[in-house]
Amino acid sequence: MAVEVASCTLAQLYSKKSIVSANGTEIHGKLAIPEYQRPYRWGEVQIKKLLSDYQLFLSDLAQSDTAYGYYLGSVILHQSEENGQLNIIDGQQRLTTLALIAYVKSLANQQNELDVFELNLSYDSPESQQQIIKNLAWLQQFLKSSNASQIATFDANKINLTLVVTRSEDDAYRFFETQNTGGVRLSGPDIIKAHHLRAISRQNQNEFAAKWEALGDLNPVVALLVKGRYWQKLYNRSVPSHRQPHLVRSAVVNELGESTGKGDDVAFSRFERVYLTDGGQIDKQAQQGYELRQPLNSGINTIHYLSYFEQLRSKYLTSVIKNNQVTANNTVQVWSPLARFFHFYQNLICQLDGCSYVKGLYDTALLIYISQFGEQQLDIAAKKLFRVIYSPRVSNQKAVREKSISAFVRDNPVLDWITASYTPNMCFDYLDRFSFKTDPANLAVDKNSVKKRFIFKVCEYFGIKVITSLAAQELADTYTAKIDDYILALSDDTLNQEIVAMNWVSKRKMDGVLHG
Repeated sequence: MAVEVASCTLAQLYSKKSIVSANGTEIHGKLAIPEYQRPYRWGEVQIKKLLSDYQLFLSDLAQSDTAYGYYLGSVILHQSEENGQLNIIDGQQRLTTLALIAYVKSLANQQNELDVFELNLSYDSPESQQQIIKNLAWLQQFLKSSNASQIATFDANKINLTLVVTRSEDDAYRFFETQNTGGVRLSGPDIIKAHHLRAISRQNQNEFAAKWEALGDLNPVVALLVKGRYWQKLYNRSVPSHRQPHLVRSAVVNELGESTGKGDDVAFSRFERVYLTDGGQIDKQAQQGYELRQPLNSGINTIHYLSYFEQLRSKYLTSVIKNNQVTANNTVQVWSPLARFFHFYQNLICQLDGCSYVKGLYDTALLIYISQFGEQQLDIAAKKLFRVIYSPRVSNQKAVREKSISAFVRDNPVLDWITASYTPNMCFDYLDRFSFKTDPANLAVDKNSVKKRFIFKVCEYFGIKVITSLAAQELADTYTAKIDDYILALSDDTLNQEIVAMNWVSKRKMDGVLHG
């Protein structure tokens, strides 16, 4: 691994002068931001912190007998063999922000400090351009405030940093992926973006960089994908807690970045072949797309995989009402299976309190089901999955904690039941074999627990009549029996009964009898 390390000031880095590395070699080249880098996103919060930290440094320096510089941290650069440019791999946010501060200071002093530095960075991302304009406007307003001295005292000659320069782009990104940078902390998707765009030919990088940015925030779908790939019986792995973002980031980088192979854009999927008596055959495919647990290749393959599942998540797994399937008064307008699914998901699943960890597993299961079977019997699948996955909400004595979901999946590999099924009905058979008991804890008549509210909310949605004055054990037994009777019996033949029940609930709500 050929790496050069140098210590320099910000003024030296912004100039075109050579910088001598620790081993005596010269580092020189024009600073550049690769087109596939994430956009510039620092804002007011990060700028204020940077200026405040710099002021603390000046205060300490004034009381010290020793002259020293403000340490900015390390900046990772890759020196291109093609044009000698020093591509900024890690440090864009800090360097851009400091360049903006220098520019605003030069305007106030009526001299172009950046001309002295000979700095010429270009930004192709519209998001970067908009953020730069926004930050410049904020800095110019800041100059008019009582804190203007924070910019006036800015001196690039007093800011020190460590340069890490590699000749190999891969080596640069290995350093990058292990950095803990300040300000806007890199998420897993931010890191793997660079990994996959590097694997694409240069003439296509701009196109796929734009596609990636158009996907927006990938953290929600990536969280579901990691759960789906980690929670399996044959190779079960612990999904890191959201309270440990560094472990979450590592899991994402490993599973959807470092572990991806090299090869074509391959989508694995299943199809059904019907052999006819005349010797012919008919091929059917439930869903045109990718398998959630399929092997992935770096570059276009993984980008298309992420795009596909983000489209599924956005279409089916958000609380926003889709395609006018549900009217404002909470009644189903079009009695298609998809309409029934949306009604169930938006009016029950998204309204339940104290179920965030359970919902993470539930959404993962739905994503796998939809990617495998499309919309086939989706409304029935959603309810049968609900009966299984939301059972800890009533079978646990206390609240459902994050760790208990991992334990539940190990004991009840519900995601494997879906992936092992060739048809929706085969999947339903697996789900219907599951049994649970409702624990009576916190269900006493005088209690208003989260568990009790959950039970009455579910019963209300399904049109199940439950007497509020039932004793705890009787309420627990009634809930288990009624939910089993209702959901286990669900099939295409029972849908008309469900419509009647949902209309009853909707009418009662409109009449003011029920309160959700």
